[in-house]
Amino acid sequence: MSDAEVGLIRAMLAKGMKNDQVHFYFNRVDRLISSGRITQIKDSTYAKDVPAATDDEVASFLARWDAEHAAIYPKGPQSPTDIEVIEALFEKRKSTWHVRGGETDVVECKLNYAVSAKILRAIAGLANNKGGHILFGIRDGAQVVDGMSDDKFETLDPALLNSHLVSFLDPVPRVARVPHKIGGKKIGVLHVEKHERAPIIVLKGMGNDLREGAIYFRYVGETRQIKPGELRAIIEAREARAVAEFSRRMNRVASGAEATIDLDTGEVSGRTGNFVIDKDLLSSIQFVREGDFTQIKGAPALRLVGDVQPVSAADRDTIHVIRDNITPHAVVENFLLGNKVDKPLAYVHAQTFYPRKWMPIWHYVHQLSMSVDDLVEDLRRLTGCMPSIRDAVVQRLRGTQSAYKLYTGKPKKMLADFRAGKPIIPKDDAELSAFAFALHGLPNDFEKIADVRPLVLNCLQQDTEGKHRSQIYRAACRVDEIMHHQRKDVFA
Repeated sequence: MSDAEVGLIRAMLAKGMKNDQVHFYFNRVDRLISSGRITQIKDSTYAKDVPAATDDEVASFLARWDAEHAAIYPKGPQSPTDIEVIEALFEKRKSTWHVRGGETDVVECKLNYAVSAKILRAIAGLANNKGGHILFGIRDGAQVVDGMSDDKFETLDPALLNSHLVSFLDPVPRVARVPHKIGGKKIGVLHVEKHERAPIIVLKGMGNDLREGAIYFRYVGETRQIKPGELRAIIEAREARAVAEFSRRMNRVASGAEATIDLDTGEVSGRTGNFVIDKDLLSSIQFVREGDFTQIKGAPALRLVGDVQPVSAADRDTIHVIRDNITPHAVVENFLLGNKVDKPLAYVHAQTFYPRKWMPIWHYVHQLSMSVDDLVEDLRRLTGCMPSIRDAVVQRLRGTQSAYKLYTGKPKKMLADFRAGKPIIPKDDAELSAFAFALHGLPNDFEKIADVRPLVLNCLQQDTEGKHRSQIYRAACRVDEIMHHQRKDVFA
């Protein structure tokens, strides 16, 4: 976040605005901010040296924001998930409650919640248009509040919903869940944000209502595949934003506020100095978009992903490369390769931010100078993570949960053959999947566990389409557990 944004947040909080209202103004699809960051600014534990904005600056910001979003959120400063906003969507007619205005291009109604193709299609359609609400507990056609007949919405795990969005839609929409009651009857509300990098495309189909490769759009009263006119408007808006961003960057470069790199020579030039990247490394470096990393105030760094080394051995003590972009694949692959990492704690933290439950953890724990108790306490202090996934990590650290699982059928036979010393080389997808499942059943006393890592790595490399990623990750997790159990320097 910029200092200007921190100043605005500090001033808005001082005026008595609620944390979630303030958070709504600054959280964007292309730059996600934890709600805990707003609390840190309020408590002056983050950027405490940044002064609050003036009243005029706040008024100007709010007026500009309201003008840009008036068509979507006419109530202005209120969050679309506020109870007042939700209740304003309904009206009482005689003895029954109805959806005010019925289904529109920003409101869709359903009777009960269930993960289905129609719900995913509705989410994609709203995100591709202006965003809006999906209301549950509403009788179809009459738009009357009947209430939901079960508690599936109330007990919905947000991580489970997010895993379905990640599996079926790209880019992933942002959805907020609010259970409520209208006229004493249970309703559910999903608020879908307008996606700034639309169009959202369906990754894989589900029945007849969700087609692979389709782009859905919310029209008045219906969600259907997008028409050419709306798709053209989305593409033109993206082009306009790209041109504006390019112009802004060029202006910053021209003024010396940002550095430039010469890809022919490797020279990086900035206002305060220059340095050179070895030409041999230029082809392997990936430059990561602004906002993908957490910025640490007062500690500027060149954020690169790749095999980056200083130009000479003499410089290696003065140059430090920071790697924060930790993916589930990186967590698993580094373990399978036996790599030591620069920030092992970051690899443990990363596992609490992804819906994948099974990833190696002890490989990184043993690279830390922390006890398990201290690590558990550290994990419980994390904000913005998935609580259920974080708790699963804690349970694995405490030894109350394990990746161990025995299967019947082909995996059972392959496990028996493997333990008997027979070489297993998966020839196709079916054997690859069965072998990964078989490895989940390896016992803690399996003697040649170190030899299993290359086999799991080979499975991961064979799974080019990611069809069996979950079972391979769990196999890696099981190998990691066994290697931990067999270490002689285990600490508690």
